[in-house]
Amino acid sequence: MASLLTAKNLFFVLVFSLIGLTYWIVTVERDPSNDTAALEEELMLINARDPARVFDPNGTPGDMGLPVILPEELSPEVSALVRKGWNEQGLNQFVSDMIPLRRRLPDVRDGWCRSEEQARRDRNIGPGTLPPSAIVIVFYNEAWSVLLRTVHSVIDRTPTELIDEIVLVDDCSTMSHLKDQLSSYIASLDKVRLVRSSERMGLIRARLFGAKSTTSNIITFLDAHCEVIEGWLEALIAHVASDETMIAIPAIDWIHEDTLALNAQNSVKYFGSFDWSLNFQWRAREQRIKSASKNGTVFIHPAAPYDTPTMAGGLFTIHRTYFQRLGWYDEGMEIYGGENMELSFKAWMCGGKLQIVACSRVAHIQKRGHPYLREIVGGLALVRRNSIRLAEVWLDEYADYYYETFGGRSKRGNFGDVSARKELRRQLQCKPFRWYLEHVFPEQFDPSRAVAHGEIRFEGKTQYPLCLDWPTQLALVGCHGTGGHQLWYLTKQGEVMRDDNCLDYDGKALTMYRCHGMGGNQAWSWDPETKLLKKLFFDRCLQWDREFSLQVCDPNEPNQKWMMHNFKPNNL
Repeated sequence: MASLLTAKNLFFVLVFSLIGLTYWIVTVERDPSNDTAALEEELMLINARDPARVFDPNGTPGDMGLPVILPEELSPEVSALVRKGWNEQGLNQFVSDMIPLRRRLPDVRDGWCRSEEQARRDRNIGPGTLPPSAIVIVFYNEAWSVLLRTVHSVIDRTPTELIDEIVLVDDCSTMSHLKDQLSSYIASLDKVRLVRSSERMGLIRARLFGAKSTTSNIITFLDAHCEVIEGWLEALIAHVASDETMIAIPAIDWIHEDTLALNAQNSVKYFGSFDWSLNFQWRAREQRIKSASKNGTVFIHPAAPYDTPTMAGGLFTIHRTYFQRLGWYDEGMEIYGGENMELSFKAWMCGGKLQIVACSRVAHIQKRGHPYLREIVGGLALVRRNSIRLAEVWLDEYADYYYETFGGRSKRGNFGDVSARKELRRQLQCKPFRWYLEHVFPEQFDPSRAVAHGEIRFEGKTQYPLCLDWPTQLALVGCHGTGGHQLWYLTKQGEVMRDDNCLDYDGKALTMYRCHGMGGNQAWSWDPETKLLKKLFFDRCLQWDREFSLQVCDPNEPNQKWMMHNFKPNNL
């Protein structure tokens, strides 16, 4: 009976929260000129649905990172607010607004981290002796609850001695709650400073605007939709304090964008990667841990800082002087996208290091649908333009493999002047990109070593040329000659690869599956004379008769013939 009573009380708390926060959201997030009479009528309708509700003042939705799950059936008024939050923020703002601005989160660090922290204390290294950091947080039209929960988590879970200042950079937001209301709110917060741009700069330039407004020699960047975990900043500062060329990155945990639940189980299992479309990706570090333990003379704890070839972008600690020496960000880049890869490549290639500090944990909301780009005309095209600037300066001969993803060098368009960035690279005497692949990221697939790459064109009789296309569904569609979903690689190991996914056949179904490097279901061979694409393990060949199948190989069967391009037999 007690458990039923508790569940009932929790339900009443949820209902009351929905009622109260409906009022709060509408009054704060809507323009003050809106008709308040309509709001009062809306609240009366919601109240009437549950006259027996009970208010529990101790109810704290989302406490300790637990999920907040809305009832399946919501009133039309609440449903409209939920949709509004998703459309504007790319997350469930309604749920976020139910959660206190200063919610508790568990200390999810490995026990080894606390022992390391104590060991630093024994050497008199800690708050008071470590240099403080300026913390730069850029926002644009961020939800009130999301932005201020970020700020309060930093204040509440960071020793004040480690904070030089918290700089909130407003990238010319238009929402009313981010104007005078925000200025008034933060006026009472110690060490928090608000700077505003008079025009939209974009995330890249806004970060620099904030960083250059500080005087601290150590700068930490956070996104405006994060919550930090106890010990986060000390671990980052301690890692960079004695090494000016070190860039320290926290382990990035996940705050679910719908329920705002904390998922902190996997972040330290991955390092930063990229594909040849220059998209950032995560890759499991299990094999790296095994290799280090096998080859090393000293056991390396999984929670110890570890190398990462790339960074996700928005969360890191860096020495101001080193950032300046590296040329800050490329200010020829627009809005955001590509700046994380540029900083990653040039740090490694120009004598620095990127490491994930697994004892620093920061939880982050991955918003859906790129809301930061939504109001920008041609926003996604700007991301490509940024990546082209990156490729022109840092990728050397590998730039062409990126250009092939959208049709080749002739499709680059106007990417601006990069001569100053090339001169910066020359002055810094940076290493070649091939060195980066061989020494920093040897696990990465090297397209220059591919046996074949380009279209996989069906050679059977059709009305128009058809090519193998993926994602989202493996299919034959009209060849377009612009790379993209039709750009494939045949590797020395027999993998037919696209974007780290490989053609996979288990004896029943032909699918695309994450490449595992173990052959088996993913091992193929292609014969340039017969043009047969053969599945080695099953000794069958790929055939298409309105659908894919694996059949007994027949060099006289036209529906088994596939043309691959740029064949390099010396790479076999």
